[in-house]
Amino acid sequence: MKKIFVRSPYKIVIDEVGQIGSKVELFIWNSNVEEPTIPTYTMSKKIASVTQTENVYNIANKCVEFINEKNPIYTSVVALESFKNWCFAKVKRYKETSTNVYELIDDESFICFDGYTSFLGGANQFDNNDNFPLFNPEIKIYKKEGSTEYVNVWLDESQDWYFEDATASLFQIESIGSLYKIPYSLNGTYKILKRVGNRYDIEFLFKVESICEAKYTPIVCSFINRFGGWSFLTFFKAHQKSIEVKSSTFNLMPESWDYDTFVGSNKQFNFNGTRKITCNTGWVDENYSELIQDLLLSQVVLLDDIPVICKSTTSDEKTQLKDKNINYTINFEYNFNLINDVI
Repeated sequence: MKKIFVRSPYKIVIDEVGQIGSKVELFIWNSNVEEPTIPTYTMSKKIASVTQTENVYNIANKCVEFINEKNPIYTSVVALESFKNWCFAKVKRYKETSTNVYELIDDESFICFDGYTSFLGGANQFDNNDNFPLFNPEIKIYKKEGSTEYVNVWLDESQDWYFEDATASLFQIESIGSLYKIPYSLNGTYKILKRVGNRYDIEFLFKVESICEAKYTPIVCSFINRFGGWSFLTFFKAHQKSIEVKSSTFNLMPESWDYDTFVGSNKQFNFNGTRKITCNTGWVDENYSELIQDLLLSQVVLLDDIPVICKSTTSDEKTQLKDKNINYTINFEYNFNLINDVI
């Protein structure tokens, strides 16, 4: 089953001999409900001309409506990720042979994640692996001591899967064919293994290093990365908070010509404000530029589980050759007003 990233277009193409038009039936559902029997969306088109018969439909913008991740739910054991973080989709393609008469061509199923693909990869990029990590295993994870974060991994139901933690303890993953949370809390190497006969093959591994920050209070930033999974980036070093207040100012008419000098000639209304924070990662590896890109492009960002907006819009791609020690400074704004004005 194809895995697609719905922040980038995914196009369904119909170009059949003899068609005068086409139709697509799109079925979308989350893993907590049954597959629908009635199409969630139905889209149809006529051909442009007898020489231009190709019809193209984008299904990504429809599927993204069924993904609504808000915050990570931490775990100390391997567990299923929330059904809100991904969805299923099935497409039925039809060609129109005469007016309002449709002939089924085929159907295809997808697993949809809230990720994106790059321009250089071309159109209709997808992952055809039965299992894959929703993060880059090549990036070493730096975490604060005592915190419990995780990575997201899709595991197919056709394999016998195991998880080996940093103490080399082996745990079988009981329920498979879904999106999983693989927790990490200790220094070391974590592995996802598949059992083949009497041996265990490493499917992939990732490394974690806990850092004891003695001077500053680390801040954990959680966000949805380019693969549609949760990533956790810890800002270990100094941070600076500030507030910004806004209001509306109006000129006042005096009560009389003999005005009260204790009352000014202007008055401010509609006070409210926001809190901002500037964070520093501390020294990180060169490939952390990928995480910074994902953070700047993410639509869901939290700092210590509080919703924020990433206000930084540019970031240099730093290298060890040029920058020696690499530190990233990111500006955030808390995603709510200081005075509660929610109606």
